[in-house]
Amino acid sequence: MPASSLWVVKLGGSFWAAETLLAWLEVLAKGSVIVVPGGGIFADAVREAQHRWGFDDQLAHRLAISAMHQYGLMLQGLCPKFLTTTQPILLKEAIKNGQSILWLPDAESLTDQRIKASWEVTSDSLAAWLAQNLGADHLLLVKSINPPPGEARISTLINGGLIDRAFMEMSDNFSGNIWLTGPQPHRTFREAMAQPQRFFTQAFSL
Repeated sequence: MPASSLWVVKLGGSFWAAETLLAWLEVLAKGSVIVVPGGGIFADAVREAQHRWGFDDQLAHRLAISAMHQYGLMLQGLCPKFLTTTQPILLKEAIKNGQSILWLPDAESLTDQRIKASWEVTSDSLAAWLAQNLGADHLLLVKSINPPPGEARISTLINGGLIDRAFMEMSDNFSGNIWLTGPQPHRTFREAMAQPQRFFTQAFSL
């Protein structure tokens, strides 16, 4: 794996109760990667509260971003080896020092108009947004279910519910590689970073 390769890895919120969560955190902490947390049960609480009280999507969006922040704090608490920051501009500096870092999103600083206040925008799309803005070489979405092997169209993955509906637009200008994997390949993660086409599913838009 080239030393200059920059990886953004989104770790799904559905891992919050998975047996493989701690194993994934250990390998990611040693991988010199930027980790984007999902929302997990914290985002589920926002959905339930909006359904109960009917507040608008603007507020739900802010609360969902906070849910990612909370889930990220939980991950760092489980694996203190991670650094954390709310500021995307600081993420690359940690990677240069060989450390992995958790991005803790902050709704106040996410003012890009492409980030719409909609449940169609989840941590998948925010990971794509971050990867593009950082000029990452690779974006990996770690899912709690296995994606189809080999290659898959982004539209097919969206229709199958594996990634969110805003992902196509949010990843449109990303020039790096997009990969998906299921819950088990943490055992071979370092090898997979060197040869991702052997271990991961590659997503493409054409």
